[in-house]
Amino acid sequence: MRIRTLCAVAAATLLIPLLAGCGEPAGNETPAVATLRSAPAASASAPAAQRERPVLGPDDGKAEYDRYMVAHRKCLTDLGVTVPDDHEKPRIRPEVRAAAEKCDLLVPETWQDRERRIDPQYEDRLRETAQCLRAKGHNVTVGGDPVSILYGDGTGANQAYDDLQACEKQVFKESLKKYRGAGNAKTP
Repeated sequence: MRIRTLCAVAAATLLIPLLAGCGEPAGNETPAVATLRSAPAASASAPAAQRERPVLGPDDGKAEYDRYMVAHRKCLTDLGVTVPDDHEKPRIRPEVRAAAEKCDLLVPETWQDRERRIDPQYEDRLRETAQCLRAKGHNVTVGGDPVSILYGDGTGANQAYDDLQACEKQVFKESLKKYRGAGNAKTP
């Protein structure tokens, strides 16, 4: 009985200083530890390096893509990476690899790739696009990894290009609004 009492007193003695730290911060102090009432700022919780790549919109062409790639190439050469002229993948020395990965944020992604990542209904919309293409006489299915529209023969994509653009504009109408002129707004 005596030992239990001593253990209880010792435990309470140890817990009191710990519990004292759970109250509100005094004055205008910011607590050293995040509490439910003082959650860290959004910028503190997300890593600063977690930026989105630029997006090539539906109206952006090769010239816009090339502008981004010039900026990417400059980033790499500024780090001392030798970049071949023939669009071959640059050989990056181990000592600059981590820094060179930051340059990858300058390589744009297509609006379709962005939607594939952020829209939980992307596959459904892609199926609607395929249905639209089939209604226009094209032999298409949806599948693969990453999921995309698959054409029945090697020339199907070329023959369906204009119809694909029309079907995407119809099915992805709301999504496309945010990508109109996307490349021009974020050009490096």
